Amino acid sequence: MIKTSLLPVVTLILLCGRGWAQRVQNMDIYFLAGPGPSSSMTIPDADVTVNKSTGVASAIGYGYQVSRISAASIWLDLAQTSVVDKLTGADIPGLVNNDFMSLTAGLRFMMPLQSRISVYGTLGGGWAYLNYPAIERLTIPSVTSNSTTHGVFQCGGGLDLRLTVRISIRGEVRDIVTGRGLSGSTGPHHVVPLMGVAFHF
Repeated sequence: MIKTSLLPVVTLILLCGRGWAQRVQNMDIYFLAGPGPSSSMTIPDADVTVNKSTGVASAIGYGYQVSRISAASIWLDLAQTSVVDKLTGADIPGLVNNDFMSLTAGLRFMMPLQSRISVYGTLGGGWAYLNYPAIERLTIPSVTSNSTTHGVFQCGGGLDLRLTVRISIRGEVRDIVTGRGLSGSTGPHHVVPLMGVAFHF
């Protein structure tokens, strides 16, 4: 038998549980990974070509559903996207680091195709920490890396396949748009294909 003094505590737990249940499917956390290719590029004002390479891209994000329009839903999407790239060489001695990491906030638009499959698109912006090649002018010139922070625009789209009420498989292509010649890209685009798992709450 529950003592009278414990009834408020039990009532609070039940109410919290009911509130949590009402929020089911309003949040998700996702973990994605894929290849992070970089292009060969020429260092500005130098006749030096940096070799292309392939790193590992990853994205960790949090989504919160803010609105629903008929079957479609709109989500707040907070994401960290990174590429960890092996050091690559060039025409002259030295190594270049093509890593980058971005933090973005934006919106995700999800549209179900059927009960278990949804397509989605994302738009957002934020900032990124990036690297770019430079010449270290010593007795024997060598190639090295400098780093910078830069504003970014992010867009992408993908497919979400629900396996259970709480878990889905997600695949997408994400484009981080920033300055030219940064972290292994000759242009402003850093396109990464990603696949992984999302947990729904």
